[in-house]
Amino acid sequence: MEAKKKLLFIEDEGYVIARVDSILKNFPQFETTKASKAADARALLEKSGPFDIVITDIYLEGVSGLELAHKARQANKDVCVILITGIDNTDLAAKALKEGAMDFVIKPPGLERLASMLKLVTLVKP
Repeated sequence: MEAKKKLLFIEDEGYVIARVDSILKNFPQFETTKASKAADARALLEKSGPFDIVITDIYLEGVSGLELAHKARQANKDVCVILITGIDNTDLAAKALKEGAMDFVIKPPGLERLASMLKLVTLVKP
């Protein structure tokens, strides 16, 4: 049996957590770890070894999702980062993609795209 991919989901809004949880239920190939606070996310990125996929809100209290993405990339240069945000900002999206994010999803409507992106990751990243 193939080893599960390690996925870290960082989000502090309840409705988004519930929605993404329902999407992740369809992906048994992921071993999901969750954090709702920036300090917890930082600690997980430092102590839990490299993650294959990081889904993070771009604005968390006390930290930027871009900073967490950078930290994840230090542990695994091939990590797949998907940023989610409530703010439709093309400059921010461009910056995120330039800094190595795979995609940028606007919540809540864009959360539907998350399932497609995760399917893509399972197909392209062995």
